[in-house]
Amino acid sequence: MIRPLFFVLFVLISLLRVSPADPIPLALADVGIEEHLGARVDPSLSFRDETGKAVSLGDYLNRGKPLLLNFAYFHCPMLCGLVQAGMVEGLKPLDWTPGKDYEILTVSIDSREGPEQARPVKEHLLEELGRPGADSEWHVLTGDKKAIASLTSTTGFKFSYMADRNEFAHGAGLIFLSPDGKVSRYLYGVSFSPHDLRLALLEASEGKELSLGNKLLLFCYHYDSNSKGYVLFALKFMEAGGLFILSLMAVFAVFIWRLEKKRKNWLASRS
Repeated sequence: MIRPLFFVLFVLISLLRVSPADPIPLALADVGIEEHLGARVDPSLSFRDETGKAVSLGDYLNRGKPLLLNFAYFHCPMLCGLVQAGMVEGLKPLDWTPGKDYEILTVSIDSREGPEQARPVKEHLLEELGRPGADSEWHVLTGDKKAIASLTSTTGFKFSYMADRNEFAHGAGLIFLSPDGKVSRYLYGVSFSPHDLRLALLEASEGKELSLGNKLLLFCYHYDSNSKGYVLFALKFMEAGGLFILSLMAVFAVFIWRLEKKRKNWLASRS
């Protein structure tokens, strides 16, 4: 809880120091996350994993599992660690396990970083997650500028290098990919609820056999761009309720019609 508090204070102080009339610093002019829903990542992009092994994105696609994509750089002084800590805290309560149900790709946006920097990051994240079996399907990747630029451009993750501080300005969030590498959802911020993470993974699981309970969850909730999370899709319930009421009214109308018909027949028989 302390680190997020420091981050909030840092942002507030920064806002106080920059008046509305001040121009946006060049390094921050084109930074953030631009949604590219439906875009497909290039499976031929080459990276190295935390062991130094040469891999391509295609090695992690078409396995029937959704992918959770997390961009970071490993000497980040604050934001990357907050995003990853929030991701791990949100994933802990899920009954889904990395490797069995989904895969995680943590990709460095700093082309100067390599497996030597990636290994301790993975070890720390796995220790925090505390989920047996996650080691084989949490991949921490580094690559050259071309591969990084292609992947971030496709997924809409915009960042900028600030040479005077040896830091990167970038957005905060997670990106979800379908098993074939299509961008299906974005979640923003440094804190992610297990509820939203589960629904985002379910949504990214297109083509994967889902249980009836999970299908009902996807039916009941939808992603709301204003709240940046999943909310109960009341309209569907209203539509279903409306059909139910119309059905009851139709049954009641038939019942009344039959009673009236019987009454008329009875009166006719008495006359």
